[in-house]
Amino acid sequence: MKLFQLAYACRVYMVLTDSDADYHAFLDKTGDRLDFTDSTHMNALLEWLRKWGCRQFAVDYHDLAVKSIRKWAEQWNSKLPDVSVTLELLSAKEIKGIGNAYAALSKAVASNRARDGGLNNVEVGPTGAAKILFAARPRACPPWDGSIRGSKFDSSSDSYCEYLDHVKELVEQLCSEAAGFGIPREQIPLEIGQPRSTLLKLVDEYNWVTVTKDSLPLEPHDVARWHTWSRQP
Repeated sequence: MKLFQLAYACRVYMVLTDSDADYHAFLDKTGDRLDFTDSTHMNALLEWLRKWGCRQFAVDYHDLAVKSIRKWAEQWNSKLPDVSVTLELLSAKEIKGIGNAYAALSKAVASNRARDGGLNNVEVGPTGAAKILFAARPRACPPWDGSIRGSKFDSSSDSYCEYLDHVKELVEQLCSEAAGFGIPREQIPLEIGQPRSTLLKLVDEYNWVTVTKDSLPLEPHDVARWHTWSRQP
């Protein structure tokens, strides 16, 4: 992934989806810093997750999900990196720790479902766990949908850690390239036109466009040709 490809994919993402309106509403309600002990924050979290396609968080079981996620947070939230820490600064040990938190969160209860005359637990699952971790640590934990996992990753904690390593490499490459243009890391989202997004959010948007929607990223010859066209009188 090159910087110009990221910029192009993020522009396409903004045209094709209004998902950021829901995400920005979540940020507004949490002050950009999720507090699992705050009821307003938890309401905003579950509302945003439902709007982001996590149907396991049924409205009728809202209180159950809140209780379950809080129970997880009591054990794991303090073990996660500080909210200011970025993915590329994490050690292998810290990434493994996030993987353990992800595994535990995946097994938390999101709701109940009637089956065989009784109620069965519906788990938060891998996608829900990754999105909650992103909500809590948006600079260190990227979202991770099923379409992004694809055939390369399964839903295990080991695969999640592999994905973190993969995104970490992408971010390091992007930061190195941006530095060559005199763009510091923290300014990349602003330059791309999405100042409230973290780099991990931008990478997820790139994946949504190129993987989920199967839209090929631009190649250098595309940019060169379009640039030539733009200079025609």
